[in-house]
This record gives sequence, C-alpha cells and structure tokens, in this order.
Amino acid sequence: MNYELTDKELGKILITPNARTKRIIARRKNGYIQLTVPYGITSAYILSTIKELKPRLLNLGKTETSKHIAVAESDIILTHSFSAHIERHTITDKIGLSLKNGKLHISFPQNSDISTSENQNTIRQAVIWGLRTEAKRILPEKTAHFAKKFNLSYNNIKINSSKTRWGSCSMQKNINYSLYLLLLPEKFIDYVVLHELAHTAEMNHSEKFWKLLDTFTNNQSKQLSKELKKYKSEWYDFLIC
Repeated sequence: MNYELTDKELGKILITPNARTKRIIARRKNGYIQLTVPYGITSAYILSTIKELKPRLLNLGKTETSKHIAVAESDIILTHSFSAHIERHTITDKIGLSLKNGKLHISFPQNSDISTSENQNTIRQAVIWGLRTEAKRILPEKTAHFAKKFNLSYNNIKINSSKTRWGSCSMQKNINYSLYLLLLPEKFIDYVVLHELAHTAEMNHSEKFWKLLDTFTNNQSKQLSKELKKYKSEWYDFLIC
C-alpha cells in the first residue's frame, strides 16, 4: 500500500512498494517525488536513504540527466493516443510488445528486474516505437484535414526524432514533425500542425505570419506559443536520453 512522507526541503514523497523492484527508484512527478521500493524494506532504511540521496533528489527533474528517471512497474506512460503498460507473462522468456486499442503492452518474463538499465532502455525504445507508429498515422491525417480546411498546400510529411523542435517546414513545403509531438495535449499538437502549415504561405515569423496563424487559431497563436514553451511532458526526459 502506498503511503506518504513529508520532508521540509523535498516536500511530499510518495512511497510505492513493489514486489518486483530490487532497489529504490526515484522519480519526480507533478508536485511530489515518488519512491518505488522493494517490499519488506523498513521505514528506517527508507528515511536513511532519503537523507543520503537528498542532494540528488533536490535536483531530480531539474539539473540531473534522465538516467536518474526510471519507470516502475506500476507506472502508466500516457501519450496523446495510447497508454504504455508494463506487464508480466509466463509463456516465454522473451520480451513482448503490442499496440492495440490505445494500449501499448510491454511484457517482461516473470523474473525480470524492470529497474535494470537494459530493461529501462527496452521500455524507452518500446514507447518511442509506439510514438513513431502513431505519429505516422495521426499527423498526416491532421495535416491533410487542416490544409483542406484553410485551403493550404504542402508536399511531403516526414516523422523524425528531433529533440530540439516540434516541427519544421522547408522552402519546398515539406513538413517534418518530431515523434515526441504525441507527448503533448491535442491543442498543442494542432497548434504545431497549423504553425507548420502557415509556413507554407509565410516562411518566416513575420507579422504577416502571426496574423495568418491567428486566423487558424481564433486569435490565440501567440498565447498557444507561450503555453507550449512552458509545457513539460511528465515522460519527456525519460524518453529522450
């Protein structure tokens, strides 16, 4: 059963026991830190570990790299079009992967330790595969829909794994989207699609460009741009390492 601790410096800490976890895994979530711990571990040991790791925990999700962010078996990774679930199977000793009906199933053998760096990377690559698969399905459909609605034209659409920009548009009206775009809420996905489509008519970020984009977004283009810059997906840091 989960329980909470409060630390003057760290704030709320949610302790989540997990029978298959062999070591303490720390993750920062919205407004608190989650510690996934092995069953049977004592409260005294947890408190001692928190004290020892406090400098690192204070920086978790801020200045540390994503190698310190781990997925626990109880976690559900949410994206725009699917949720990723860690599961167990007894049929084979191989890792299984399937995407069906909005769920990405990542199945590990019963005795696998999810916390190892190898298995964490397996989870990461599985989710990235799901994002790429869904991006290839969803983003061309959205682009075609908005292009028709606003009487715009474009040439090719490509999906890449860019970590520095959500999308881009070339002089030849070729549009590129990052697969990580599907980590965003739909209003931001639509904004990025409309932003790149606006570039098929106005290549730079001139006043004419923003006026055009305003006509697509009900005069919300710059507000959406500001909100997007501030938005941080809970799982982005884990996936881009």
